[in-house]
Amino acid sequence: MALFLFVIFTVFLRPGSAAPSVGTTNGKYPHPSNGICRDVTINEEVTWTKAIWGLPKPKDNFDIVALRISEGALDGAAEIHPFSKIETAMNTYSLTGTFCTPSSKKDGKEKTVLLASHGGGYDRRYWASSYKPAEYNFVQHALDSGYSVLYYDRLGTGQSQMVSGYESQASNQIELIAKIAKSVRSGKYTADVKASKVVLVGHSLGSIYSSGAIAKYPDIAEGVVLTGAAIYNDTDPARYTRALALIFQDAKLASTLDPPFPRDSGYVGLGDIYAHATAFFHQPFDVPTLEYAQSILQPASIVEQATAGAVNFTAPLYKGSVLVTTGQWDMLACGGNCAPRIQYGVQDKDWPAAKHLETYLHPGAGHGVNFAHNATGFYATIMSFLDRNI
Repeated sequence: MALFLFVIFTVFLRPGSAAPSVGTTNGKYPHPSNGICRDVTINEEVTWTKAIWGLPKPKDNFDIVALRISEGALDGAAEIHPFSKIETAMNTYSLTGTFCTPSSKKDGKEKTVLLASHGGGYDRRYWASSYKPAEYNFVQHALDSGYSVLYYDRLGTGQSQMVSGYESQASNQIELIAKIAKSVRSGKYTADVKASKVVLVGHSLGSIYSSGAIAKYPDIAEGVVLTGAAIYNDTDPARYTRALALIFQDAKLASTLDPPFPRDSGYVGLGDIYAHATAFFHQPFDVPTLEYAQSILQPASIVEQATAGAVNFTAPLYKGSVLVTTGQWDMLACGGNCAPRIQYGVQDKDWPAAKHLETYLHPGAGHGVNFAHNATGFYATIMSFLDRNI
């Protein structure tokens, strides 16, 4: 299977769905001004494969450092065996999301719903920045192009249900995406919009999970847009940057961050704004943009990180359209130089039956492309792909 390098890294829901709004805000989670939006409570039951953590649980940040050193070694994957057994689990989870449909409709395009899954380090605000939304708000640009969007906080982040960091894993995240996509098609979370087509949009871990969902359930979406993503084989030198990717993020227990997060020892976060800049941005830095991104950071589960690498996203039966895209200088996805990863990538082996398969590198950007210079150009490329292929 091709390698897909990714970001390493208690609030419970109110019942029901909020009334729709146009250009209003939900506290720190604003709604785009050009959409008819409502916050939704997403309840889904999933059956998933649960990996049971078998190592001693970290007690402090020295334990996190020790874990990172072990994981980051070139042969770390062969030497570290964090799980003692595998079980089948069934759980009902509650997530918070926002559904927006365009205020101005365009030839029925609002019936194509983009299901956006963020990556590690952020929550759903990654897709809908309140800072300079004309420049950094993906949802606003999708609405301008006529598409509807459901974007949500993944399990264990933002306003969604908090679970132990040892329970939040790749398997339940993948199953949740698949269930949500099916529910979107049935109209469960989309108010008066009856989805005729569904597109999975992911960033980093969200791209891995979207890929895993398509591999297991190839009929759930007509399109997949994978951002913060690069596909390459086992011999590509970029695979060896995993050690650096782990270490330079300066991960710390979420409960010790400033400000601290009320999470158990299964959650870690970026150590400071400089680690954040290294992992997600590329010079020259726009410091106010970086400071906003820092303000919406979220911790991520160490078990998600450990299980994401085992996700199978080879989808021989998937016949929809696929876009693989990231920033030109994405350190996490491809070691800081993505051109060879895209040029010589093995995308065609993972989606051999795809109707359309395209790649794109956004000039000058790092891993967090939504906060890059000229992010609007990045959004325009994605919208063009959707217009032509969905």
